[in-house]
Amino acid sequence: MTNFQMSTPSLGNFLKVVLNWFDFLAIVPFYVELIVGRESASGLAAFRILRLFRITRLFKLIRHSSRMMLMMEVVSSCLSELGMLFLTWVMGTLIFGTIMFYIEESAESDFKSILHACWWAAVTMTTVGYGDLYPKTPLGQSVGSIILFLSMIYIALPMTLIVSKFSSTLQAHQEQVSEKRRKFKKIPNKDHHAGFF
Repeated sequence: MTNFQMSTPSLGNFLKVVLNWFDFLAIVPFYVELIVGRESASGLAAFRILRLFRITRLFKLIRHSSRMMLMMEVVSSCLSELGMLFLTWVMGTLIFGTIMFYIEESAESDFKSILHACWWAAVTMTTVGYGDLYPKTPLGQSVGSIILFLSMIYIALPMTLIVSKFSSTLQAHQEQVSEKRRKFKKIPNKDHHAGFF
């Protein structure tokens, strides 16, 4: 009989950390292959999804980079602004997609439903522009150009809040770093003599 012990001071605290669960899910496929066999384990769809959790182990590297920690701090402090950005993007997608669907409805276009038009609006608002859907009528093209212009303003306004939050967080971080450098700077000893005697 084998003796299995976990090496953690507090199992409850260990289980509360999300990255520990990602680590567990990352190693589960190895043990499933070991127990079941590689051929029979590779056919399981859930097993293939669990393999993706191996990538999440990269999130642990964030702790070792001060720049990545700064980005995480900015993202966590900007959650309300990011929520507002997402909400305005969803509202704009629904409004502009619905407008474009009803403009292009009469023509023979690729906008088969409001959801197709919302896809076009989402791609247009983020200025990606795949080109798979586009308005074909002159009115649709004119309105599409106006929507593109309005969406840049629509998306840019919340972005200014995020950028200002980033600059203030970066400035505070740089002040902390310079304060630590001043604190640990060596002060020369005045009683130190150049010679031995």
